Amino acid sequence: MPKLFFTRYTLMSARAASTKLEILLDGLRNEAFTEQRGFVYRFIDTEVFEFDGSDYIAGELVKYDPDDQEQVVNERTRKIDSEYVPNKVMGRARFIIDPRWSLLMFCEVPRAISPQTFIGISSKLFEQNHENFFTSFNISPIKERYSFIERVRKYKSIKKVSITLFPSNPNFDERWRAIDERLQKNHIDKYREIQESTANKGRILIDDETENKFLMSEDGYGSSRVSGIDENGGEKTISTSDSERDVFQDVSPDLEKPADLLEQIYQTLLNIIDRTN
Repeated sequence: MPKLFFTRYTLMSARAASTKLEILLDGLRNEAFTEQRGFVYRFIDTEVFEFDGSDYIAGELVKYDPDDQEQVVNERTRKIDSEYVPNKVMGRARFIIDPRWSLLMFCEVPRAISPQTFIGISSKLFEQNHENFFTSFNISPIKERYSFIERVRKYKSIKKVSITLFPSNPNFDERWRAIDERLQKNHIDKYREIQESTANKGRILIDDETENKFLMSEDGYGSSRVSGIDENGGEKTISTSDSERDVFQDVSPDLEKPADLLEQIYQTLLNIIDRTN
């Protein structure tokens, strides 16, 4: 069964628009495209639909080969020929956006569109559709709660901590509420922090404030990265961008309508909303 991943997006744009929904739809138009390793990517079939009294956005990220060839039987010569197949579709990753909570849910396409590819390509296309005019669209995977913190606690020694945070919209968990309020109050759109320790000074101590920042990134408002010596004595770097402990759900492959797909994942969506509500 296909896996549907839950992520949170942070949208910053200087473009004038009447509503947040309008900015999103402008960024999801099918005009922009990008090429990667001979394949072309673009958004298609973007639409707004209503579910449980709220508006959602659905669409697909399509990957296609602009110059593919396939083997066919030539009935006249009764031999195998190669035939040109323009713009052959290689993968279609469905997605649903909840604008109220800045949540983006998408299906991976095994061997065609990985979660990492979807996140990177979608951000690039969105910004291109806004002509890269003071617009950024950052997508962060949502993690199982405390999964990153638990991995960090097992480290024997920590030498470097890197944290990037974005303010919420605003929805917060009590543990990182004060951090979020400071970002909002000081008009900080993107916060970066680096902690480093030299070998002769020992390990970095992870205090409550740093753990709360880890938790904020786990909830999808940024990313965290830790380097040091793990429990097995080896040098290792872990990040909230790693696929380990991503929140995902198996979904039925034969759900054609976006509302049917949303209904299947709705309880998981509500559980994620409750984390910062």
